Amino acid sequence: MFMQTGLTLKALYTSSAGIGASVRYASTFRHRISKTLVPTSKQKFVHVAGQEMVPSQQLLLRSGMMRQSSSGIYSILPYGQRILTKIEAIIDDELENIGCQKLSLPNMQTSDNWKKTGRWQSAGQEMFKLKDRKGSDFLLAPTHEEEVTSLIAKEVQSYRQLPIRVYQVGRKFRDELRARSGLLRGKEFVMKDLYTFDVTEQEAYRTYDEVVLAYRRIMKRLGVPYAVAEADTGNIGGSHSHEFHILSKVGEDSLLSCGSCGYTSNEERAIGIIPTTPAKAAKKFRNSEEVPKWIESLDVVPRSAVRVNPKFKFGAMKVPATDGTQNESCTLVAVATSGDRDVNEVKVSKAFGNVELAGSIQDIRSLLGDTKVTDLMLCVDQSLYPGQEPPRPKDVAVGGSSLPEGLSSLIGPSNWKKSLKVVYGDYHNCKPGDGCPHCQKSKGVIEPMEVTRAIEVGHTFMLGTKYSVPLNATFVAENGQEEVPIQMGCYGLGVTRLLASIVEASHDHKGIVWPESVAPYRVVIVTSEDEGCVEAAENVYDVVQEALNAKTDVILDDRTETTLGFKMKDAELIGYPWMVVVGK
Repeated sequence: MFMQTGLTLKALYTSSAGIGASVRYASTFRHRISKTLVPTSKQKFVHVAGQEMVPSQQLLLRSGMMRQSSSGIYSILPYGQRILTKIEAIIDDELENIGCQKLSLPNMQTSDNWKKTGRWQSAGQEMFKLKDRKGSDFLLAPTHEEEVTSLIAKEVQSYRQLPIRVYQVGRKFRDELRARSGLLRGKEFVMKDLYTFDVTEQEAYRTYDEVVLAYRRIMKRLGVPYAVAEADTGNIGGSHSHEFHILSKVGEDSLLSCGSCGYTSNEERAIGIIPTTPAKAAKKFRNSEEVPKWIESLDVVPRSAVRVNPKFKFGAMKVPATDGTQNESCTLVAVATSGDRDVNEVKVSKAFGNVELAGSIQDIRSLLGDTKVTDLMLCVDQSLYPGQEPPRPKDVAVGGSSLPEGLSSLIGPSNWKKSLKVVYGDYHNCKPGDGCPHCQKSKGVIEPMEVTRAIEVGHTFMLGTKYSVPLNATFVAENGQEEVPIQMGCYGLGVTRLLASIVEASHDHKGIVWPESVAPYRVVIVTSEDEGCVEAAENVYDVVQEALNAKTDVILDDRTETTLGFKMKDAELIGYPWMVVVGK
């Protein structure tokens, strides 16, 4: 973890004499721990709720790099701020190299643009909303698509003004119900967000590829293992998306990857080839609901798969009325998978619209409320017919008397008759051991995929015109006649999240192990409390500064009230890449 060098005073003075009484690189100022706010602790911190802290939270607290202000909100102390500054400098360097310009956007925004894009309603309870004294709606921004699009819309009139690439590094806010894991999931966090504006879709895709390459260079310079995964676009929207992850056992995300071709995808989006031999869990699974027997009677699942026992998840897809009334239509949805597979809500919603899923028939009642069920749909997952081509969608006539009572009562009186739409597709979460779709397509070989836990630190989105159309961000085309919406992309990178994720990926039983590129100081000079050693260490400080050409990356532990052993343990806890020990 460290280079430890013990020097006798005689040897030290001999080496110092060769450069003269005062070292050429020396200055009157030296970074000293005795003058620095770095409140380290040998004792473990205890979570107020009695929960076990993740390693990054524990180590950042113990090493004196942050302190908790309240739930999900932290003060970053000088050592932590030095690391954030270095991370930001790497980001600045790589983004400026591809023509990006830095700006600053307001954290508090009016609701007007968010209502135009529909995200004022769809963002949910995680958005901090507030009113001013006049009663106007505002928010603390969790992201800045609306704000920057509105800004560019006012400034750009012609295609000649494009492309534009602007970014900021600033604070974001999210009303987490259960803030946890320190800086990994808080209510306030620092983030870099880049927004790009192009003339054509082709140019926007070229920009997207440039930014993804810049992100790869940033991650490489940070010095920790990372992965890039295909991802879902979520509430941000758009047509193309990737996630950047730091690999860690405490990560909330599961990545499925192929060791042969390198295909990597987030679990929400992953596509896998299901083994043709069903797992034991699929065959042994028994569903307590009456519905499976009813489904079998409809004869909608391929007969060759009857040995696989299905399980179900129910949901509702509500569609607002188009005539301006309060009456909305609702499709009651049942998703059938094999007993060893979980329903992937993202895939279901991508296929059909916003489907809210519940756990059982009883749970669906509260989800429906007073909304009348107008349509029925059954989604049969491919895990129920592995290795077979999906059948064509079909409509099956059903009546109230033919359904289980619990399901029938959700729809209406017992004498109702409706058409059940049956569709087939991929509605499940992939699992380790599923085959890689890329290898099957390119080589005709099914290579098994493996799962890795990881922490998402960045996300890239190809937005297209999702925001430029509702916010009227257009330009006059080259023909001088047509007004065309700007093609956009947005690219996020969590700066405080990176800080914590690096600790998760790089620590040992002694403390943090910082990569040199982001360490608070590259070198610490540790000395015994002997006055002569302290004086000698100052000369070593100047020699090291000159040798490394690092004016601000060396610090001297000159505390006189602590022992040499205590200082060395502190240095190991903090995680300097290099430690020089000066002693008798």
